Amino acid sequence: VQPGKIVVDYGCGPGGLTIELARRVGPDGRVIAVDINQAFLECTRELAERAGLAERLDTRLMEGDQIPVDDASVDRVICKNVLEYVSDPEATIAGFFRIVRPGGVVHVSDSDWGGVVLEPLGERFTRLMSAASIAFRTPLIARNLYSIFRRTGFGEIQVRILASADTSGGLRGVIANMASYARTSGRIDESEIDALLEDVDKALSEETYLAVLPQFLVTGYRR
Repeated sequence: VQPGKIVVDYGCGPGGLTIELARRVGPDGRVIAVDINQAFLECTRELAERAGLAERLDTRLMEGDQIPVDDASVDRVICKNVLEYVSDPEATIAGFFRIVRPGGVVHVSDSDWGGVVLEPLGERFTRLMSAASIAFRTPLIARNLYSIFRRTGFGEIQVRILASADTSGGLRGVIANMASYARTSGRIDESEIDALLEDVDKALSEETYLAVLPQFLVTGYRR
């Protein structure tokens, strides 16, 4: 992301990434922050004002399926950990293709929840993740991004898989969050969830814990 560029942060959330992008585009660039949550857009605007970057920011509320950005009007689209919550990711990525200019770039990153590893719990954690699947509309979207980019017209598609081994409990909060969704689903016994979390903490104390959450980063260029 270089000075003078127009960048869309799709699903900007509370704005942490948006502000960094605003710094990078410089005074002649602009960041369009898009989200379905008005409160997130207000938070993003407040962050930009505190950072002295408000003039570089344009916040837009997503209402319905159409991305509120004109055709072929931006240089880059960035979408981070959003599409797993979207009911029709292919339509969304087609929308990215529509709004980016020829020669423009789209980056999409998402977690592959079907590839999560938690050892030494193995199959027990697989059952927990199955029960927690209500958290996502498309939990396997990451591994499907490449083919979707192809079908929607992008060229020069690059795929990177980012996966680091967590041996110190960095993903413990994610595991607890998945456990809360599993409880809500009612698809797994409460006692099994409690026992699993206890064994996670035991593995941490015994230094036998290993967790991996693969992240796919797919980049496509509009010809």
